[in-house]
Amino acid sequence: MRIKPSTEELRPTEGAGKKAAGILATLGILIVKFFGALKGLLLPLLKFGAPLWKVGLIALKTGGTMLATMWIYATIWGWQFAAGFVILILFHECGHLIAARQLGLKVGAPVFIPFMGAFIALKEAPRDAWVEAWVGIGGPLLGAFASLVCHSLGEMFDMPVLIAIASTGYWLNLFNLCPIGTLDGGRVVTALSPWFWLPGLGVMGWLAITRPNFLIILILIMSLPRVFSLFRAKTEAEQRYFEVPTAKRWLIGGLYFGLIAALGLAMIVAHEQLEARHPVRRPAQVQSVW
Repeated sequence: MRIKPSTEELRPTEGAGKKAAGILATLGILIVKFFGALKGLLLPLLKFGAPLWKVGLIALKTGGTMLATMWIYATIWGWQFAAGFVILILFHECGHLIAARQLGLKVGAPVFIPFMGAFIALKEAPRDAWVEAWVGIGGPLLGAFASLVCHSLGEMFDMPVLIAIASTGYWLNLFNLCPIGTLDGGRVVTALSPWFWLPGLGVMGWLAITRPNFLIILILIMSLPRVFSLFRAKTEAEQRYFEVPTAKRWLIGGLYFGLIAALGLAMIVAHEQLEARHPVRRPAQVQSVW
């Protein structure tokens, strides 16, 4: 899915005041959640005596790159879509952060990169495939939930822009579940079987041919070392890394394939809801081309 920019404006409706209030309320909720997540990052640092300049640096790194990315997107698609989309990315990254913290891993604050999303840096390697998989699926789980909330608000207030943002959020999380090395899906399937990287390589290769762009080609290249590792002899430690109890394999497999199915269905529903609306009522700057 790609976003088609336009400078067309919406015609005013009788419920414009209510819709504006709905937009402000939605943004207010999301901003509160953002600062709540940021507070969760900063308070532990203060508790353990981290220097204030380090705390300020973390706030600048996350908040600064987030606002910069939002501004860049706003120049292309407008502030409503930019704000919603960037906040959904934040929720996705916070999902990884929460999962990593639950498992005792040290992680950095989210950093945003325009047109490439965002990332959190793991300061220590996962102990085994289960830990890697759980951290990997944390982002899509929370990201999908945030997109669903955005979708529900769009339906509740009859705001197509929120449905379009949610649709993009569904797609973002679904794309990240592709089972290839550097994406979330590539990390999740380590708890199932690393051989899933081969079909993931095929999917990403097909996208690189049919819809070539820098990001897809970069993901493809960065994933090759892990794919090549499938065909070399493994040490005893490497073999133990992929040993996951059967119950945990079933759990992560159910979450993984269930989330893929749910995101795909949600995308279809959101797209049909947008198509069903009269073009005048639909924000032209966020029309989607599938």
